[in-house]
Amino acid sequence: MEEGQAGLSLNQGSFSVLNPFPCSQSTEQSPTLPLNYSSTEETQSGSNSSWQTVVNLFRQRKTYRTEDAVPRENGPELREPIVRGLEQCATGYPRLAAFLDSDDNFMIYRRFGFLSSRILLDQQDKLRLLEEDLDTIDQNDAETNPHRNLTRDLLEEDNKERQELLVKIKREYCEYAKFLCAARDVMSFNKPAGDEWRSVENYIWNRKQVEEQETKFIYHKEDLVTLRPGREHAWLDRSVERLLRWLNCDLIEWTFCSKESRQKSKGIEVYYSRSRIENVVATIITSVILILLIVPIYLLYHFTSILIDAGEENVACVGILVTSTLLFSAIISVFTRAKRHEIFAASAAYCAVLVVFIGNIGGRVGMTPASS
Repeated sequence: MEEGQAGLSLNQGSFSVLNPFPCSQSTEQSPTLPLNYSSTEETQSGSNSSWQTVVNLFRQRKTYRTEDAVPRENGPELREPIVRGLEQCATGYPRLAAFLDSDDNFMIYRRFGFLSSRILLDQQDKLRLLEEDLDTIDQNDAETNPHRNLTRDLLEEDNKERQELLVKIKREYCEYAKFLCAARDVMSFNKPAGDEWRSVENYIWNRKQVEEQETKFIYHKEDLVTLRPGREHAWLDRSVERLLRWLNCDLIEWTFCSKESRQKSKGIEVYYSRSRIENVVATIITSVILILLIVPIYLLYHFTSILIDAGEENVACVGILVTSTLLFSAIISVFTRAKRHEIFAASAAYCAVLVVFIGNIGGRVGMTPASS
């Protein structure tokens, strides 16, 4: 290698390597390479083409990190999540809207079931009258000219009245169907839980953001719906939230409140992180499943090992089997939204696992004295 030449040169016949990552010399440094990185120009015409391909791919894969390219010594943290706090909104409907939007459990509104029924009844009666008019036209045609009811290929003046009436029926029926679908969709919404309703009612009553007459919607409890979709472990979630509110302290808030949830309110309102609560719920569900599997198996093994009388052993095993299956069914019903046939199938599978275990352990225990 000649002195003053940067890189490494290895000559063996026609094979030559000069700096595994060559690039044109420049005073600018790549943001993804160390500052002491040095390069040379390609000076040998016989370089392998594969190395040139590697060089081109390396140059194309250079990336620039935003945090290095954009100085942020001054100005706000542009990459921080933006959270709308209650205090940032004007008093009145803006702040009430911000509160209802601050948590999925607080999105409670009226469904106006009475008005929906009135609209449907009115539209239904309009269709009833149009149906009677169409029956009258059909009956008149049947008496005067029966051929008109057998075909649609009629003169315009002979079929004009019926066609105009059918256009009205079509328009009114489309409106009626639209209202029916809207009412069905609203009826499919979930009812707010008692704790959710109480939280919203307490805020409206204590804060008094709007006129008293306009806050009475929250007291139409039978007419309220929540936009929150039903969760798999809704009952357990609410129980955990209720326990957190009862044990509320600085440690609880530090553990279950994220940075974003703390920014929602500077007052007495406390927002727990939904993801952290779900992690606690998942841990509880997993622990319960493990307990329901391990404890009955241990008890069955224990009783089949210590009981010598076969009658006592059978009674103890059947008692453990029945109790465990009932407890499993109850937990599935309470902790999940499983349907009846799903609960039945899961309980049958759980009971089958325990029965198979009893058969295996019982056979081994019964064979032990004979073999000895």
